[in-house]
Amino acid sequence: MTVSRATAVATESELEELRMLHTLNRQVDSLLEECIREHLSLAQTFHRVLPAVLKETGAQGLAVTTRNEELVEQTFHAGDFGGVFPGTLLTGPRGTRREGEDTLVSQELDVMGQTVGRIGLYLAGDHTRPEQAERLERMLDIVAEQLDTVLLLVHTACEKQELILQLNHLLSNPVFEAGMDQVVLTLAQRVRVPGFMLVYRDAVRHSVLHYRMYRHGHLEHESGDKPSPALDTLLREHGTELLTPGDERLKRALGEPRVMEAVLISGHLQSNQLGRILLWSGEEGFSSHTMDLVRVLASTLSQRLVDYNRERTHLSQFFSADTIDELLRSPDYATRYLASRDEEVGILFADINGFTRLCEQLESPARIGRFVDRWSARMVELLWRHGGVFDKMVGDCIIGLFGPPFFHSTRRERAEALVRAACDIQRMTASMSADAEIRAMCERAGMAGLGVAVGVNLAPTLCGLFGPNQDYTGFSTGMNQTARLQSLAGFRETLVMESVKQAMEGSQDPFIQSLTYGELTQTPVKNVAKPLRHHQLLLPD
Repeated sequence: MTVSRATAVATESELEELRMLHTLNRQVDSLLEECIREHLSLAQTFHRVLPAVLKETGAQGLAVTTRNEELVEQTFHAGDFGGVFPGTLLTGPRGTRREGEDTLVSQELDVMGQTVGRIGLYLAGDHTRPEQAERLERMLDIVAEQLDTVLLLVHTACEKQELILQLNHLLSNPVFEAGMDQVVLTLAQRVRVPGFMLVYRDAVRHSVLHYRMYRHGHLEHESGDKPSPALDTLLREHGTELLTPGDERLKRALGEPRVMEAVLISGHLQSNQLGRILLWSGEEGFSSHTMDLVRVLASTLSQRLVDYNRERTHLSQFFSADTIDELLRSPDYATRYLASRDEEVGILFADINGFTRLCEQLESPARIGRFVDRWSARMVELLWRHGGVFDKMVGDCIIGLFGPPFFHSTRRERAEALVRAACDIQRMTASMSADAEIRAMCERAGMAGLGVAVGVNLAPTLCGLFGPNQDYTGFSTGMNQTARLQSLAGFRETLVMESVKQAMEGSQDPFIQSLTYGELTQTPVKNVAKPLRHHQLLLPD
């Protein structure tokens, strides 16, 4: 069989092209391997590779537009583009086209089906004839396929960094739970996360654990309004033991064959465990990419929990845990509820009777401190139980405010809560006399038992966060009046300002109706312009 001269020439031309493409592919591959091995930046990689491609292809210029390591689009180029910025040329139509008297061949760069940039060869003269154009496009395709290897590494890292930045931004949401929900949903949209659970320690109630459980990015259970009976039982039985390193009970409770875990710690000590992240995916497991993301998320989440706990700890100096929960559900809670505000407020001062004499019997400052801590902890709990705010302790005197921080209650409701708290403080303090040590201490001091002097008032007061430590407190003439009123009260005596008694008139509450009062008394006191008008509250049996 005879082969025509034209066919032979064509075959030789095709072989020459194949050899050239093979050489080009091998050289670019070799150079890129060197760059990866030497951990060169993208700019350094293109600086080494592009001139070599120009030499092999005979092109006048070569340019690549893609995102760099800082996620910023950048054009890397070598050679001459006829005085035109190559990045501008690459924004035009793909394929082979004339650019003035010269030719540009360009195509998109693709990594795993996602366009990540553009590449173009610039040649002097007209090379748009079909056979020339096809040859140039094959050459460019060889280079593009090799560059995909490098761009895959860079863009995977960029995508990971971009996602991490996004997750960090979502976690900065002032409402921790809302930010956490968005983080898990975003993570599940980018990588495969069928199951996700966060278990974390309460900053205020240290023996309490909270949890949030998600399915395919959506909240399924949480320790507040959407509890899981099985998890609640586990947490109730074992509490913070579940955070002990190596404890497997949480993993077993999920009933999943493959559970991945990341520990949340404060600082570098494993003993300072804040919580755990647990992920599950059936039998399939997770990719290294997902695991890397979760480890970075765990680090960021640990810091967010530290900040969140610091916030809760600060608020716990004044507010009950339920009040803190309600505050932190509002992103603008500090300006909305804690900024200075002038309202009529219930005010309570309670001071231990004969404290100086009692301290003489205790002798040791450490014993005095333990006694005051024990008493004050119970009194603050009573304030919170009745909806009050713990303002501060001055010596052995505890100060409470009723109305802040939300001011949802009416004038009558504040007065009623104030008086209920005063009654309970009297009863609780008296009941502590049953303790053998306290009873002995009171006997040595010549006292009938432990008691408090209480003064309660209802007066306009400026409340909010004040001072360098941002303490929640109140300022008013009413505060001064209440302090003077409390100082007038005797052993286990509660004095009620006239404003409080008047506010409760017409109350339908059986307990409030059962209260009786002494005669209205007017008492001039130092540094207060008008005499205090008050009643003695007679506690019901």
